[in-house]
Amino acid sequence: MNHYQYKKNTTIEIGLNNLDTLFLKQLFKDEYHQAIQEIKYDSDGINYYVPIYLNEQVANVYGDTKNDRVREDIEAEKSEGLNAQGFIFDRMSNTFQNVDVFKNNINLLQKPFISPLSTDGFATYDYLLYDSIVDNNKKLYNIYFFPRREGDFAFEGNVWVADKNFSIKKLKMKVHKSINLNFVRGLTFEKEFEVRNDSIYIPTKNAYEADFTFLDKNESNRGLTIKKNITYTKYILNKPQPEDFYKQTIEKIRPDQYKREASYWDAVQSEENKSTYKLIENVKEKKQIKNLTGLINAVASGYVNTNLGVQIGPLWTSFATNKIEGFRTKLGFRTFRTKDDRFRLSGHVAYGFRDQQLKYGAEAQYLLSYKPRIAVGLAYQNDIEQLGSTLLNTTQLLGRSFGNTALFSRGDNFFLSDVEKIATNFDYQIQQNLHVGVNFSHSKIASASEAYFSMSYIDENGKIQSRVTDFASDIYLTFTPGRFVYGLGVERRFGKNVFPTFIVNYRKGFKGPFNGTHSYDKIQFKYSQPILLSKFGILDASIEAGKTFGTVPVALLSPVPANQTFSLVKNTFALLNYYDFVTDEYLAGHFEHHFNGFILNKIPLLKKLKLRSLVTFRAAYGNISQENRAINDGLSNSEGVYNINYNAPKKMYYEYSVGLENIGYGNLRFLRIDAIWRSDYTPPQGSLVAPTPKFAIRIGIKPDL
Repeated sequence: MNHYQYKKNTTIEIGLNNLDTLFLKQLFKDEYHQAIQEIKYDSDGINYYVPIYLNEQVANVYGDTKNDRVREDIEAEKSEGLNAQGFIFDRMSNTFQNVDVFKNNINLLQKPFISPLSTDGFATYDYLLYDSIVDNNKKLYNIYFFPRREGDFAFEGNVWVADKNFSIKKLKMKVHKSINLNFVRGLTFEKEFEVRNDSIYIPTKNAYEADFTFLDKNESNRGLTIKKNITYTKYILNKPQPEDFYKQTIEKIRPDQYKREASYWDAVQSEENKSTYKLIENVKEKKQIKNLTGLINAVASGYVNTNLGVQIGPLWTSFATNKIEGFRTKLGFRTFRTKDDRFRLSGHVAYGFRDQQLKYGAEAQYLLSYKPRIAVGLAYQNDIEQLGSTLLNTTQLLGRSFGNTALFSRGDNFFLSDVEKIATNFDYQIQQNLHVGVNFSHSKIASASEAYFSMSYIDENGKIQSRVTDFASDIYLTFTPGRFVYGLGVERRFGKNVFPTFIVNYRKGFKGPFNGTHSYDKIQFKYSQPILLSKFGILDASIEAGKTFGTVPVALLSPVPANQTFSLVKNTFALLNYYDFVTDEYLAGHFEHHFNGFILNKIPLLKKLKLRSLVTFRAAYGNISQENRAINDGLSNSEGVYNINYNAPKKMYYEYSVGLENIGYGNLRFLRIDAIWRSDYTPPQGSLVAPTPKFAIRIGIKPDL
């Protein structure tokens, strides 16, 4: 059909499953006998299921296949339950995005599943022609399919295929229990189509259901069920609208934009949904439900809710140790009422028991306009930082480096800087996933302890200076085509889909205004691209490049990001010390391929461990001008003080590794272990820190499906 339109009704429901009568009695107490009449059974028909969130959306869809344009106008939207308070529930409610079984690969939970309709299906599935029937004078074949190997990212189920045109009448599939996917006890998909005139087939219904558990996939454990149902009705075919009509889009910009009166929903809602809303109203304030969902959110986000509209966290950075501060404690917070908060204030207070100094920082963000989307931010900090832990930073106003938040590190970390900073940000959304922004910052930077680490340099008058005052502006452009964005507050939420990222940043430093000590220009570029390679896994690749124009000290240059902790940190080099390489022009690449069990799932016995293999390659190349080297050359080191050698990777430096991930028990498989080697590299003479190793074992901790 050249043109079409239809009405699309979408329902997303989240609930607690596998509940027994004892839990329900504790939950409802005196209301138990009434509630038990309303509560539904699980799909197994044995235990009970209690909904805690429901979202409904009604939309009108218009398509122009000649010009490949689709316009979707939301007509009404309604939600009720605990979702507004929880980041993890946001992620879960968006589990099923763009599930297109007609593509070779289905990107689900950031994993590439092979579609049973794939052109490469015979390498993954076995097929069985089970039956054939005649329905409305059309012959249909029932074909069963199932994975050839347990643990592969594939489905089992059956499909009804129409004769002659091979169109799909009905498809039902699910993942096998043995699949190498954490937290997922079950995934089920149903799709139905209507075949017209032997040449047209249109969707009529999509039904998705996911069952998530926490500790393991034992059938007796309680879990979370996500249900998404889409119905397609009121089709009108080949009734074209004006061509400009299809180019227009109506964007949702406010949380209440599609709120409709109760009479509207009374007319369109099913009786089942009406009873679900009533039940959610009854359970959402129950203490047991709030405690359970609060625990899930705390584990997922690291923040703990309070009754004051403030969250405490993140918990993961509460304790650390380093050479300057000794044992460091940190208490962080952020205001949080819903994911759509227009204003957000966050901050922290930290204390070091060795230097006995109090550090702090705060950041305020406000959404000035929904359309065009304009956000502003203002931040102040007086804290220590590990400068050079990242090459490119655009919207992050406060320093959040890992170097001063780690509990265990290789050698002593002398290289921390004392940073007093005030910064502002202005971010303008040109269109979805395309942003331009401006930052202004004023920073006073010095060594956190001159007794261990010197950042001194020679100024233009030949005098030795130990502090840099940096007054600078940034103009950046970010482009993330295809990124799934949700939430309408000042902090956006991002789905787990696969998308590329392009960032260009121009930074200008000013000498004179606000006591700025240096004038310089810096331009930086970053491109990252996760590449789905079907059953072979996913390649996560990124390339960064940059150049600084002007003569500046180390605090304003581009050190190659090192990592002296024993944990893995993305886009850093684990076998370098901080400031081993300092550049004013650089090119770096990071390539990490995750096989997602493609290799280890085929090895008998070993496949029962559900391990996944990966390989990485990281490289950096750069240079530093004689002018930038000269302002540090000739400075003598005091005894016991480490002074930076301006050493650049003129000969490409690289690291490569092999690793195992998904290590753990049950669903708790957070560990990853990498064995890392490096290229031939001799550290600068006179280094006071531990020599950089030529080989190391490093551990990563990351919850992953």
